[in-house]
Amino acid sequence: MPEAKVDPKYSEMARAAHLAVDKDFLAGLKEKRPSAIFVATAAIWLQLILAWALALLGPLWLVFIPFLVSCALAQAMLLWVHEASHFSLFDDRRVNDIWSDVFFAGPIGITVAAYRERHSSHHAHLGTDLDQDGYPYHIDVRGGRALMAAMGRTLIGLTGLWLARTKYIGRRSESAPPISPRWVGPLITVVFNLTLISLCVLSGRWYLYPVLWVYPIVAVAVALNIVRSVAEHQPEDFPLFRDAVEAAMRPVVRTTVPGWFEKWMLYQANFNYHVEHHLFPTVPRHNLGKLHLHLVAKGFYRQFPSSLQSSGFLKFLQLARNKKHDDFSGAIEDAMRL
Repeated sequence: MPEAKVDPKYSEMARAAHLAVDKDFLAGLKEKRPSAIFVATAAIWLQLILAWALALLGPLWLVFIPFLVSCALAQAMLLWVHEASHFSLFDDRRVNDIWSDVFFAGPIGITVAAYRERHSSHHAHLGTDLDQDGYPYHIDVRGGRALMAAMGRTLIGLTGLWLARTKYIGRRSESAPPISPRWVGPLITVVFNLTLISLCVLSGRWYLYPVLWVYPIVAVAVALNIVRSVAEHQPEDFPLFRDAVEAAMRPVVRTTVPGWFEKWMLYQANFNYHVEHHLFPTVPRHNLGKLHLHLVAKGFYRQFPSSLQSSGFLKFLQLARNKKHDDFSGAIEDAMRL
């Protein structure tokens, strides 16, 4: 597929946002707040401990609650790794990466360094083949067959295993020296998961480890990441073909203002303020809400209404039902009825 040039509308949006935001106000938003990181980390781990206490000690018919919590927290930990990849947790970059590997990345089997290596291209080359983190939104979900194929591969774990192999396992950056010791993330992965397995075995419920931890990480969290990323970045006209050749994707970013459940499941770490993050990536997550309200007050979203949505889940379904740009399964079904 040909590489996309800078989209005029995306450039216009970026210029409008930077003109709307006062420089002194923006400078104040860039200040990091360690206390916010401590509170968020404690909240995640408290949920994790309570969920596993219920799973190991409570009645099995309530196991769906720890399952939902594990899915949400696997996604939340990934989003906090993303935040750390921008060095937005602490001023000390070494502390930033160690904190992320210990409390967020290590338990789910990744490292912030491996995440950062590919994610930087997402901001520099959004919507092009050079975006090494573009797999979640550059995926065809238009039409029933395409949607079922994409979600089927993901929910049986194939996409997650491919992602682990290509993005995380054994990846070492050749362009920059490590900021934190390479052994921290893998050590936490081993210690945390061995501890969890041991607790499951001692409780007589060994099967809860693959059901409540491995599967949410390898399959459900990846599916949620695809849903969120498609809703954030996939254009209405994707995939677009010209002369039987797929045209380059337009760079698109959408901010979401969701309800509490969707915020918890998809958008922890204020990830829903995605326009704000892409246009001002140095602003830490605890100030993105303030930046969003500032842009709203300045009329930014009146100028770019398609960049604001109320639900990522609903946007994903809307894009999947787009009959103008789908896998043509509807047309095939209609022809077979004749």
